[in-house]
Amino acid sequence: MKTKSAVRLRTNQIATTKEVVRWYLRHHFGRPSDPGVVEMFCDPSKVGAFAVDRGALRRGEPGALFRLLVATSMFQRRQDVQILRILQGIGADDARELTDARRLVALVEEGGCPHMQTTIDLANECDLDKDPKTQQGCCGANPTLACHMKRHTVLLKRYGHFGKVPTSIALMVKESGAEDLAALRRLVMKRERDPLTRAHAIARELSRAWRVNQKIASMFLSMITNPDLSRDLAPWSRGIDWSFYVVVDSNVDLFLASIGYKGAGTYDARRDFIRDLARSIDLTEFDGKLQAYNPRLVQQAMYLFMSVANRRAAEGDCMHLAPALCATCPRAVRSRCPARPE
Repeated sequence: MKTKSAVRLRTNQIATTKEVVRWYLRHHFGRPSDPGVVEMFCDPSKVGAFAVDRGALRRGEPGALFRLLVATSMFQRRQDVQILRILQGIGADDARELTDARRLVALVEEGGCPHMQTTIDLANECDLDKDPKTQQGCCGANPTLACHMKRHTVLLKRYGHFGKVPTSIALMVKESGAEDLAALRRLVMKRERDPLTRAHAIARELSRAWRVNQKIASMFLSMITNPDLSRDLAPWSRGIDWSFYVVVDSNVDLFLASIGYKGAGTYDARRDFIRDLARSIDLTEFDGKLQAYNPRLVQQAMYLFMSVANRRAAEGDCMHLAPALCATCPRAVRSRCPARPE
């Protein structure tokens, strides 16, 4: 299975992106300031009790994978720094419940509510919300039930329905016919032979869970497959085409707009454009230890370059030395930098 962008690349788009990749590798790659990569999710100072044990993740243990997926699902429609504060504020006992797949399935069975037995029930029947006055979890479908998801939606401090997410992820795994995420991968690997088809299939399975869309699935899967961004913490790097996983968010969209992207607005179209763009950038020119072709790394450069909030939180970012360092940046980078002095 091959994908290819329908948009022809221009020389200036390639050149500008290459310079931004150079900037990223110089200032953030492999450093604690790099957000949304697996190292951040292993750091208790960043994600609190949601931190994943490095050894368990390296071994691909199911519990570590599930914890990482639940934590990853939080990173949508808010700035990363805000989500990190929420995760840091959740206690260890609550974090264990939110990231324990078996416990979540058991809570569904113990609760007995017909509106949360499957991922379809959660999507179509469960109307979990927050009371606007008390900010406590509530619902109209079964209002008297002391549902665990009503507690979860308060803990996670997101939308009223966000408390469904951990439970839905656990149910997604159960419905796949696999015992856990590691077993789900094995099922897909056995069923599909082509690495790219496998990449599609696993992302599609994960996206059946509530609020786990292409972006979240790609973010999670890239962390456990990409050999450059995750190095020795990528237990699924073999047998799956990890180059398929590109995380397209509002910051990436800002960068694409700045270089004149005129393609379709679908996730697939933007991902394919970035993958094609990355084919024109040989990363070994910057670092011989990198894969020559790594669209996720190229996309990470776009994302972080345009994320003023993340750059402001990173003490080593060049914005903190502006305007002194600005003159050293190529004009194509300097003119697009959202953090440049006015």
